[in-house]
Amino acid sequence: MWPRSSGFSFCIITDGRRPDRLREEVESIRALALSPYEIVMVGNVPAVPGDDVRIVQRPDLAIAGRLGAMRNVGCAAATFDTLIVADDDMLFHPEFAEPLRARGDWDVLCVRLLNPDGTRYWDWATIGGPRGHCLLDYDETDAFVYVTGGLAVMRSHVHDTVPWDDERGFYQGEDVEWSSRLRAAGFRIHFDRRGKVTHQDPRYTQHGRVMRFRQDLSARERLGRGIEAVGMFREGIAHYRWLTTRATLHAPAATANHTAIRFSLTSAAPALTDHPFGVRVSMNGLEAGVATFAGPQTLTFSMALRHGASTEITLESEASVSGHDVGLSDERPVSVLIHDAELVEG
Repeated sequence: MWPRSSGFSFCIITDGRRPDRLREEVESIRALALSPYEIVMVGNVPAVPGDDVRIVQRPDLAIAGRLGAMRNVGCAAATFDTLIVADDDMLFHPEFAEPLRARGDWDVLCVRLLNPDGTRYWDWATIGGPRGHCLLDYDETDAFVYVTGGLAVMRSHVHDTVPWDDERGFYQGEDVEWSSRLRAAGFRIHFDRRGKVTHQDPRYTQHGRVMRFRQDLSARERLGRGIEAVGMFREGIAHYRWLTTRATLHAPAATANHTAIRFSLTSAAPALTDHPFGVRVSMNGLEAGVATFAGPQTLTFSMALRHGASTEITLESEASVSGHDVGLSDERPVSVLIHDAELVEG
């Protein structure tokens, strides 16, 4: 790549569904008073005023959920030599600027990344090694440390050498795979506790050394608009979207704008780590396959809607564990967490 000037390029990827959060993020960047700086937005970008904003419209990548490709487009368009690559729901605190102004000896930088309730998100964590997937204490390190996909701070030469995988998207481990190549290339992943960012997604909270979905969210907060659910709730845990043995996602008659339904399933790890099991997936009564889970794993599905007709996705689990084993106060059985269900426009 061409030589870049000294400064700060904020590269934000967005699908355009959270314009208010996006504007809050932009204002928080401006309040940092870093100079010089720019904001590059990639994806299905809503109107955001300001001479400091450059927009690269790539709705095709946003609809397909190709996170790596959107980040690569943003980094390639960046002007300055420090890249801050972020999702569209981050809020930068004034402290974030401190390690950037210091210009320390690092290739890739991790900072405190918090949930809205003040607990930690995956800010300084390890995956793939003997510890599994867990948070690290801020004063320790690990040979398998990784950079969560929602926020990556790096020198521009790092991305020039190790870009993201263009084809990977939602829940396909694009951040884990990228971090593995960073380590293999010898880049230094450093943590600085002075920096602070809030991940403005209220669904998450810290539970010990891992993340959990908050247990006080309503079904409306957990499911996307236009999607109803039956059979996945049990009396006493009515607001937890945990699959017991059978559940159904229902999408009313599709409109011209909605072409698919997308949802993710995460196994009830670590309780099921040593017990692989399957979840049978059917669509409108026809079997679509079996998702096999082995440990702390997330699988994402995208299934085409029938235009002008309602769609039902049925999930049937082969196994379950006590809800208490995964942090619920209710002892009754759960299997996988159903989350990020949404209707996809195309």
